[in-house]
Amino acid sequence: MKFIFLCLLLITSSLGFNAAYADQDLSTLYRVQTVRAAPGHLQEFIEINKQLATQGFYDGWSVSAPFIGRHSQGDHWDIMMIHPMLGYSDYFAADKLELREVAHRKHAEQLQRLDQVTAFKEDLFAYGPALSHLQASFKDNSFLHIEIFHALAGKKDELLQQRITENAYLKGVSRTANEIFVMDGGGDADIMTIGFYPSLQEFAKPQTMNEQQRDAVAKQVGFKSLDDISYYLRSLISAHHDTLANVVRVN
Repeated sequence: MKFIFLCLLLITSSLGFNAAYADQDLSTLYRVQTVRAAPGHLQEFIEINKQLATQGFYDGWSVSAPFIGRHSQGDHWDIMMIHPMLGYSDYFAADKLELREVAHRKHAEQLQRLDQVTAFKEDLFAYGPALSHLQASFKDNSFLHIEIFHALAGKKDELLQQRITENAYLKGVSRTANEIFVMDGGGDADIMTIGFYPSLQEFAKPQTMNEQQRDAVAKQVGFKSLDDISYYLRSLISAHHDTLANVVRVN
């Protein structure tokens, strides 16, 4: 069964990503893992992951340790871990599988303890920005605004375009554009965006343009009006989760 699953992943990878997303940089595959630690064990969960990153657990079979965000307020998870996969064929190559098994045997005790202090976890596979770009975003910032969207049936592509258009609006009003991820498998979410900020204060800073100016920018990038940004988004989704999080440095 494992072999069949691997073959299906490699076939999917060889077909390439959906051409409808060609205008957005979605060149890199990531495993996005959301985790809720067992009560009272969040700090231990974080410390074990830091140990794995600094003790060479990811050497050879992964291009880097995962990027980690710690929930501050919002959704029900405690930790989001973004594991770079590059592509299915890269991640599941025979030599990488062998090295991964070696790493798991070497760190079996720590991994077993991680399971013991984990109450819930969910994996999503998503295409997102180039790894070098995401590495720079995590390095240069400490605060995250994470939004996870569930599209209505048949509205995933339109939702993606809305997020791209909203990024154009954000740039037009001198705000930080979001990194966009499109889910390819795993849970039931469709689109995720992450806004990177140096601090909570930077995220919460007031607008520099008045409402009339922002309305003009919204129309310029393709929305009917400033208010339409929100109304249009909600016409495309069945659910939406906002989370504020702090970056966890693993090394």
